[in-house]
Formats: sequence, C-alpha cells, structure tokens
Amino acid sequence: MTSAQAPGLHVAVHGHPNLDTLLLWHPAVRTDADAVGALASRIATRSGVRVVVPAWEDGRDLLRSVRYARQTAVHPPDQLSVVGYGDAGIAALSLAQHQRRLGIGLRRVTCVDGAADLTDPISGQPLAAPSAAPVETAVDVVASEDPAWAATTVTAWRAAGWAATLVPADQFTWRVNPSQ
Repeated sequence: MTSAQAPGLHVAVHGHPNLDTLLLWHPAVRTDADAVGALASRIATRSGVRVVVPAWEDGRDLLRSVRYARQTAVHPPDQLSVVGYGDAGIAALSLAQHQRRLGIGLRRVTCVDGAADLTDPISGQPLAAPSAAPVETAVDVVASEDPAWAATTVTAWRAAGWAATLVPADQFTWRVNPSQ
C-alpha cells in the first residue's frame, strides 16, 4: 500500500500501479480506516486491480477522488470502476448517470448497501430515475440492506437500457469484515 496526497484529499493505493483502477468509496474509512485498508488490500490481491481509497468527508472529496484515480491511472482513464457503499453507492450510481456531463467514462459502478432513503452526497439529492444509457457502463446493485429497493433499482436501470445486474448479498464478498 502507498499513501498519496491529492490536492486536498488523502488517498491510499493498494495493488500494482500498472493494473486497472478501482475506486473504493466506503464510509467506514472515517471510523475504521485500517479495516477499509484491509478490504482494499484483499480486493487488490484477489481481483488483480489497483484500488484507490480516498479518506472522504463529502461529495467534493468523492469527485476529487475520481479526478485523482483518473489522473494516476496507467490504463485509459475511462476504464475506471467505482464501488460505493451506502450513500457513496448512491453517488456511484449518480456518477454513472452523469458521466458524460462530467466528461468522464466508467467501466463499471457498483452500489452496495443502497436504500431508498439515502441521498447522493455529491448532489445532496435522492437518486434520479436513470435516463437512457448513452454509454456502455455496467451497473451492479448488491441486494443487501434493502433487497426490494435493489431489485426495483436494477429493473429501472435495465428498462433504461443499462447493463444492470442484481447481485445476491450472499455472493458479494467485498465486506470490511469478511463475515458480514
């Protein structure tokens, strides 16, 4: 693991720098950075990716972390994958929706522990209904905290033309505590 300082943002990087980049947005980085670091290390080792973990407080930090991950990627920056937990998962979905407007491209976004009552920390708004898919970004929603919301969300994304997948909670292993 290496630690780096992006302008106004502390990030930890796990994995080899020449690998594809996965940006990991986990709210527990604020309270248990070591556990999130261990998760990032497991992901990097088992998945063969470079994992960038920002110490984020708000939506501005999340956007700065996207910029950092893209600027430091060896591979094309539009091949970035983003995994977000809780409200950061909602932010990952929103990022997918707005990537063209933001001038970025994403390979895949994953929302873990999403729910209807969470808002996007970047916009401060609830997640909008997805519009037609102008890009080929894969979308995964893990059926964990609110399985009904996850299933409804995937159905809406598919109806809008996105390649969306509902991931059963028991098949998702990227948890801070492997027993979760």
